[in-house]
Amino acid sequence: MKSLHPSSVLFTLYLASAVALGPLSTDMYLPTFPSLAEFFSASAAEVQLTLSVFSFGIGVCQLIYGPLTDRFGRRPVILLGLSIFIIASAGCVVADTIEQLILFRFLQALGVCAGLVVPRAMVRDLFAREQAATQLSRMGTIMGLAPAVAPVLGGYVAALYGWQAVFIVPALVALIIVLVTMLFVDESHQNLNRNALHPGHIIRNYAALLRSREFLGYSLTGGFAFGALFSFISGSPLVLINVYGVAPEVFGYYFAAMVLGYMTGTLLGPYFTKRKGLNASIWIGTLIIAAGGLLMTLTAWSGVGTEFSVVIPMVLAAVGIGMVLPQTQAGAMAPFPTMAGSASALSGFIMLGFSALLGYIVAAFYDGTQYSLVYAIVLTGCLSAIVFRLLIRKGSHDEAA
Repeated sequence: MKSLHPSSVLFTLYLASAVALGPLSTDMYLPTFPSLAEFFSASAAEVQLTLSVFSFGIGVCQLIYGPLTDRFGRRPVILLGLSIFIIASAGCVVADTIEQLILFRFLQALGVCAGLVVPRAMVRDLFAREQAATQLSRMGTIMGLAPAVAPVLGGYVAALYGWQAVFIVPALVALIIVLVTMLFVDESHQNLNRNALHPGHIIRNYAALLRSREFLGYSLTGGFAFGALFSFISGSPLVLINVYGVAPEVFGYYFAAMVLGYMTGTLLGPYFTKRKGLNASIWIGTLIIAAGGLLMTLTAWSGVGTEFSVVIPMVLAAVGIGMVLPQTQAGAMAPFPTMAGSASALSGFIMLGFSALLGYIVAAFYDGTQYSLVYAIVLTGCLSAIVFRLLIRKGSHDEAA
């Protein structure tokens, strides 16, 4: 049976679908936050913990999946991970308490993070640095459809069939990806590292990555950029639905506007990378994120009290985030061809671990206003620009940086 060619649109769609499982599993159930709180008699912070645990679980589990993919290859690891995800999704459907849901969300993360680590490592296996950045941006554009559609779909599915139904759709998508992997995808990692799972080897690899100014610069820049995005993901149901009275079915459309901004950024990123270089593209993106955060803050201070005072600045910030994330992922992995899985995993851990903590803080400090969300976005946006300028030396890879 003919395998998918790496340069084909179908292969890009396959990779993007695997990565999109993460945001699909996150965004589809966002409109159900008020329903979950009522069903489980839980607080806003407890419901938000189902999201933070999921994100933190992905971050931590990536540290395991990275060496696993370097040792056993990309294909068997994604098959194992998505099988775990399907089983854990079934557990979410039958959860009786908020504690059970939190546990199954962590198990979902254990499985779905294979869909995040493996495709990025496959891109590093198959493409050079500039090509990898372009491929990751294409994937970002395609996978952006998932978070654009997911909240809208989740709102209607939950309204028709209950909150449990929103966990079934991602499981079906995972099943399709498993079947495609088994039938049409070849192994991309030909030089398996038999020492990849040795504790000493893992520690040396991660220590080498953490000593790299280049790796830290790109990873932390991407981490703060994702922190701004995750703050909105985490806090927007509370602010838009509870503070501004947006209906759960309508919430998805506001969220989709932010996603369209992100998708626009994933298209602009390669454009600027080709013309001005990777670092210049990232720098422009960080400035746009900071501008969106500052606009949101000034609007909040002015006393403007509508959902548009949050959504419109966030759309602007999302354009910058879309420019930054794929480019920083490519930059972080490029210097480490022999341990691309470990580099992808540690970069993801930095990004998601920090974001999970930030998301919980946003919910914990939620006081019935938009301010915890606003301050988190402006802070992370500005830090993304500052860290990039401090750690990535001017002209390290392109003259326009």
